[in-house]
Amino acid sequence: MSQVLQEVLSANREYAANFDDKGNLPLPPGRRFAILTCMDARLDPAKYAGLAEGDAHVIRNAGGRASDDAIRSLVISYKLLGTREWLVIHHTDCGMQLFTDSIIRELLTNSLETAVMTKMVGEM
Repeated sequence: MSQVLQEVLSANREYAANFDDKGNLPLPPGRRFAILTCMDARLDPAKYAGLAEGDAHVIRNAGGRASDDAIRSLVISYKLLGTREWLVIHHTDCGMQLFTDSIIRELLTNSLETAVMTKMVGEM
């Protein structure tokens, strides 16, 4: 087991132990909005938007773009779970400015082998 996985599992145990009654929060977000934002690890939407558990849906992807999957999540948030506002939040110094879709397409075509999952995490 990697050091990172050990750290994440430990943090998760602590988080779960202190979750208290948050599991009883209603499924729809309490503040009735969703955020689409970048996956940049330097950003913490809970901190920059003043969120607590149960407040809002947060959808993250590279560049905070309204991709098909992000739109699907926003539609579910709105149509099925009662959000009434969407915020699209970008940021300065975004890594997505460093390359184009054609660069990624070329990398995937020429440099990366297709991954094959042969064993699930936790499987013996």
